[in-house]
Amino acid sequence: MIIFYQKSDGKIIGTIEGRIHNLHMNMWIGNKEEIDRLIFNWEKNEQDKYEPVNKEQKEIIIAIDKNPISIYDYKIDTNSLKLVKL
Repeated sequence: MIIFYQKSDGKIIGTIEGRIHNLHMNMWIGNKEEIDRLIFNWEKNEQDKYEPVNKEQKEIIIAIDKNPISIYDYKIDTNSLKLVKL
């Protein structure tokens, strides 16, 4: 998943859902001077199931994956680059 957010306040303005492919790395929303992005990768675990690489926010990322529209209930903390509930 790729999350695009405003650099000034962390407001999420859009996403690319699902697994990331090389083509997605060239995609952008808005002006790169004002918008940044975070990439959340997934990997196979010992049980051969995919889980977020970001273990610290694993539960949040899984919840968003199950209900993608809920991403807009969050913003990005521009200092820590973590998802923060609004």
